[in-house]
Amino acid sequence: MRRLEPFIMGVALLLIAQSVIFSQPSDKTTIKGYVLDKKTGETLPYANVTIPGSNLGTSSNQQGYFVLLNVSVGPCTLRVHYIGYNKADVALAVKKNMPPLKIKMQPIVLEGDEVTITAESYETVQVAKGISELKISPRGISKLPSVGEVDIFRSLQLLPGISAANDGSSGLYIRGGTPEQNLALFDGMTIYNVDHFFGFISAFNADAVKDVRVFKGGFPAKYGGRTSGVVELTGKSGSYDDFHAAGNINLLSGSGVVQVPLKGKGSWLTTFRRSYVDFLNSGLYDKIYDAVSGANNGTDEQTTSDVGGRGPGGRDFQQELIMPDFYYYDLNSKLTYSHTPNDVFSVSLYRGRDFLDESQYLGQRTLGPMGGGGEVDASINDLTEWGNTGLSVKYAKVWSDRFISSFLGSFSRYNSQSATSRAFRGGDENTIRGGFSSNEENNVEDTTYRMDNELHLSASHKLEFGLGLTKIATMLDFTANDTLSILNRKDNADQFAFYFQDEFKPSTLLNLTVGARVVDYNLTGKKYLEPRASINLKLTDKIDFKGAWGHYHQFINRIVNENVLEGNRDFWLLSDESLDPGFSEHFILGTSYENSNYLFSAEAYFKNMDGVTEFSQRFRRSPDTEPEDLFFTGTGISKGLEFLAQKKHGRFNGWLSYTLSKVDYDIEVFNEGEPYPADHDRTHEFKSVGSYSWNDWTFAATWVYASGAPYTAPESQYSIELLDGSERSYIHVSDKNANRLPNYHRLDLSATRGFSTENIRYELGLSVFNLYNHDNVWYREYVLDTSPIIVRDVTTLGFTPSINFKISMK
Repeated sequence: MRRLEPFIMGVALLLIAQSVIFSQPSDKTTIKGYVLDKKTGETLPYANVTIPGSNLGTSSNQQGYFVLLNVSVGPCTLRVHYIGYNKADVALAVKKNMPPLKIKMQPIVLEGDEVTITAESYETVQVAKGISELKISPRGISKLPSVGEVDIFRSLQLLPGISAANDGSSGLYIRGGTPEQNLALFDGMTIYNVDHFFGFISAFNADAVKDVRVFKGGFPAKYGGRTSGVVELTGKSGSYDDFHAAGNINLLSGSGVVQVPLKGKGSWLTTFRRSYVDFLNSGLYDKIYDAVSGANNGTDEQTTSDVGGRGPGGRDFQQELIMPDFYYYDLNSKLTYSHTPNDVFSVSLYRGRDFLDESQYLGQRTLGPMGGGGEVDASINDLTEWGNTGLSVKYAKVWSDRFISSFLGSFSRYNSQSATSRAFRGGDENTIRGGFSSNEENNVEDTTYRMDNELHLSASHKLEFGLGLTKIATMLDFTANDTLSILNRKDNADQFAFYFQDEFKPSTLLNLTVGARVVDYNLTGKKYLEPRASINLKLTDKIDFKGAWGHYHQFINRIVNENVLEGNRDFWLLSDESLDPGFSEHFILGTSYENSNYLFSAEAYFKNMDGVTEFSQRFRRSPDTEPEDLFFTGTGISKGLEFLAQKKHGRFNGWLSYTLSKVDYDIEVFNEGEPYPADHDRTHEFKSVGSYSWNDWTFAATWVYASGAPYTAPESQYSIELLDGSERSYIHVSDKNANRLPNYHRLDLSATRGFSTENIRYELGLSVFNLYNHDNVWYREYVLDTSPIIVRDVTTLGFTPSINFKISMK
């Protein structure tokens, strides 16, 4: 803190000096106000507000408040854009001391013969003016194909630079980063678990979400603690005046939402969602289960070189498929109260939980030579549960036209537990011929206190600054065979941060943003400076040039636990003096062409990464090896090109995107010190998204193609006789990620029909996931103790139809 005091004092003096320098001329005034949904009265965050023909422009903050300075007195037009809503042009007679405006936005409607789309609107996706920033509309994505649910994160995966080729996770692999390297914020609270249902469904119920903003890189100084991207979700607050209720049911889950007004001063919104297939299996669900589990396919295939060759003793590989059993639920509840329009108090609660069973009975098998041979009953038990609980309390205050503050306190707890075992029983059920078991538990508790401020000095200068304190506690307990402790670790850390950023618009053509973030982290006893800068140069009224550069650190890391037999797992740990914080340096350049109907953009990025860490037991040379010696750290690079072509609105709208990328890690102990592809490296990704509205119907289709993911395969197993006469078995593996899974591709279709009565709105949707039933392999598992060796291809969903029905009050 003492070292930060001169920096803080310097910022304070700068604010005072600039307040004087940029005082408002006498013939100018200020326009301020709120952007609202015309139907519900709910505020709309991050709307674009401009005065055409001038260099005056801004965006509303998270509370929907905006301010424009140095506006000339007299007539003018105020133009407002917000994704999923028609553009609003408001004619004003500007005068001194105007009261706050209320700009009411009309949602886009495209049903039957009613067409209310205006030019320059954005229906589903909006590429923001800032570098690598995207916005999506939860309303807009509701018509896209899905596995029964409107899925925010899976919709984001259809954008360039965000991988869509991992059905096993709705987490976001952004520009070579992994999901844990993204800061996921829901109403200010950090969410560590972002998916349900084995990764197929995101953990965020779209009925509870009002706005989604994504930074793929080069993000502002306000955000920190992650090295790849930011996903900021703002929860719905509900109408202050009208009661509303809705329900939704599909082949996986049911959900409901209730909004209760609080006498025009606030609202209380609650949503709940739970899957039900664990206790109710319909005939259609049974068909889905058979398709996914491979029950209609021959699974006893003999495979050799394509999955790593022949095993010890010349044993062949035998392919097996697996389908997990599961259930999940989530709850959102938000209370919002406004004593005055300038004072907003809110409390937001989130809880989500998953229960997953990947157990499988393998039947009669023959043990391999190391197991002594003979017939045994083989079974695998694999149970996992995980979830996140979060609570945030926020107070937002408009002190004056130019100065706005928000104060946030949040708590988030992530917990994951898993138990895995293999058992081989011979003779009778009480005779165990062999086996293995492991247990893992991982907890993260995050308590954050934060203050954020905006100070509008002039029409060309907006300052943002703030500070925060985050206290994090982690616990990891990893044991094998009930008694062998692989890793047991508990840590606590304090992280204090201060940031400052100046957005400067010297002309209508140029926008410069310069800032820095300073972090004091107690477990290393160091302070970390993170400079940030970005530029937006308007070459013409339709062509922009963009660039960004910045430093980013991450102090809590999700470490990969390499397991070539069962697929990699991971766990959360804090950085300290022995485990370096993650680091990334972003370089981004881009350009875009946009008119009222179309957008074409291209961006190139390069990221240097340090502190890339894996945990691997294949280097355990003896039972006495310390767990700390099994952490291996290195460097990495990620680079790529992204292209996007979008038709923004109309009866037909959608986009095409292509990403060429490369992600290499360099950890000395792996691959003889040579760089190797990261687990999530995908050379090519192509995505096509289209939506067409006809009468009361909306038809949509998505197609995804991606290069296969790399993986490491075991090639043989052998044993060594120790000095005491006992034997210890070892597994010889291929070079790190030297193999590739088959290329990934799938086609999804959907059809949605809306109809309504005087007071009730109905919506019926049909989706087909993976229309042509392509077998996309998620990862491979190996059982080396049997003869032939078992290789289990864990595949994602095949051909899967789903039906969704929603009913809501108008």
